[in-house]
Amino acid sequence: MEKLNDNRIRLIGMLIQNLIFFLFFYLRQIVERDQPALKVIGWQLLFVTVIWESTRMAIRLTRSRYPGIKPIRQRMLALAALLLVVAVLVGSWHVWMERWLGFWPEDKQTIYNYLYSIGMTLFFSQLIAGVYEAFYYLEQWKKSVLLSEALEKRALQSRLESLKNQVSPHFLFNSLNSLTALVEENPKQAVRFIEELSAIYRYLLQSNEQELTTLVRELDFIDAYMYLLKTRFEEGLYLTKEIDPALHDYLIPPLTLQILIENAVKHNMISESRPLNIKLYTDEANNLIITNNLQKRKTAVQSNKTGLVNISAKYALLNQPDIVINETATHFQVMIPLITNNRHELSHR
Repeated sequence: MEKLNDNRIRLIGMLIQNLIFFLFFYLRQIVERDQPALKVIGWQLLFVTVIWESTRMAIRLTRSRYPGIKPIRQRMLALAALLLVVAVLVGSWHVWMERWLGFWPEDKQTIYNYLYSIGMTLFFSQLIAGVYEAFYYLEQWKKSVLLSEALEKRALQSRLESLKNQVSPHFLFNSLNSLTALVEENPKQAVRFIEELSAIYRYLLQSNEQELTTLVRELDFIDAYMYLLKTRFEEGLYLTKEIDPALHDYLIPPLTLQILIENAVKHNMISESRPLNIKLYTDEANNLIITNNLQKRKTAVQSNKTGLVNISAKYALLNQPDIVINETATHFQVMIPLITNNRHELSHR
């Protein structure tokens, strides 16, 4: 059950409610009916406390069931139902107690007294709940604004990181070294290498303008990207794909797979005797899963996991389920939810 940090609201609110009750309901018991002041004030304090605490309990229950801003309609309906129950129980108890305390003659206890007491209790409990909900909504709105600002900041950082990846001097340097060797040894392969390198950078430049791309386009890009890596690592690197063709038109943030493959290459030893095996496949829940065998470098590569954080941030901005990361002693796996094409439109269409 959700805890309420409401000490100030309770103190001020109960003081105000006690003052209202005393002036409009219970002062007459002292002045007109000669009831003892301590008895009247003590009963009034108890009654106000019961109303307040039962209302708080109803608020805590509904917030635990429907937290946040989005389910506000369900929370209000549930709260209204609970407050009605509270009003009937507390209002009836109030009439019975005042009769027992001798505030009203027994012959004057009619159905009207019960309805009046229930209505009064319901009014004040709704007033209390309204104050709580107003403060709660304001607090949640502030949190959502701060979260939105944080996500926007992360999105800008992600775009900057993507731009850095596009012009990565290490990737370009390694690619040019491989190309130099190919030009001398295998000119035909060098021509294809240049074509694939051109396709990679064309896709990288285009991806900056897109929020999403189709899975099939991302896979085509990965084919070109892996061609360059295979040219460099040869039999030390393998990629297998088991993709359901029905999911080709599903959407994914651009460069997601490139970031994950780059991480795998960066953090693992690669050799013909100990090849790095990367596998891409889909499951029945429309997730794209990328997994690789773990053979970490002896000299640890410094990493702040920016790539994974950026991918997670993109999914948060798109209001999609987060990626799932699993690591065992032998394998590293990332599960990426694919996005249905009818929820988003590609910016290049």
